[in-house]
Amino acid sequence: MDGTLGGGGHFEEIIRALGPEGTAIGIDKDPESISRMRKRVSSTPVTVIIERASFSEMDSVLRSHGIGSVDGVLLDLGVSSRQIDDPSRGFSYRHDASLDMRMDPAAGRPAHEMLSSWDEPALARVLSDFGEIRNPERMASAIARYARVRPLHSSSDMLAALELEYGTVRPKVLSKVFQALRIAVNSELDELQTGLVKALDSLKRNGRLVVVSYHSLEDRIVKNFIRDQERGCICPPEVPVCTCFKRAQVKRINRKAIRPSQEEIAGNRRARSARLRMAEKVV
Repeated sequence: MDGTLGGGGHFEEIIRALGPEGTAIGIDKDPESISRMRKRVSSTPVTVIIERASFSEMDSVLRSHGIGSVDGVLLDLGVSSRQIDDPSRGFSYRHDASLDMRMDPAAGRPAHEMLSSWDEPALARVLSDFGEIRNPERMASAIARYARVRPLHSSSDMLAALELEYGTVRPKVLSKVFQALRIAVNSELDELQTGLVKALDSLKRNGRLVVVSYHSLEDRIVKNFIRDQERGCICPPEVPVCTCFKRAQVKRINRKAIRPSQEEIAGNRRARSARLRMAEKVV
């Protein structure tokens, strides 16, 4: 199962690697990704299942097709290159577009609506927790001050609010601001927590979980999840006999995150921050 179809590159490689009796399952909550992939894999000899859903709903997708478990789950987190490059989606500060940022355009509220509903402390928490912005209170105050004069509907509005306070804003800082808003709009970290549990539950014994993350917040969640699932007994040291009966659920395949090579980065600059972690289910 590919829980994040995106542009479909990983999914097509999975299909190529499967034998004729294999089944490739792909899900994504972006309708454009679903429509595009259904056309691209319509003639493959492998059984292909493509559904519009969040990866945190993978158990429901499997159940609807009578599939109890799978041999592998891949999660390639974050926003896809196609979404970034589409000005109408509002994911990037490089394009002047409506501040939408929803991965599923039919679900939830766009970023500009959420911005109008947050007070300064709430906005500061979003900037701090999801963007790791330094002095988030100052930035939240600047954004709120601008919004009292002009609504923040577009990416250019957000840029203007920040430039009025800071002057020229570095791209790295802008990326963090837009990342924070995107994560909040799509509840990405909560979904990741749920999705990792669903992925582990969906795997057969000896099945593999593979997760690619792109920033420290995601990677920390993945790393901690695998570490916690790798632990067995958690009884206090003074207890002579185990009473918790906890068993290790996985073993790590790579002790440290795998980073892209210089050749990979040269071919795809957006891969430079990627971190890949793998675990195998042992029960």
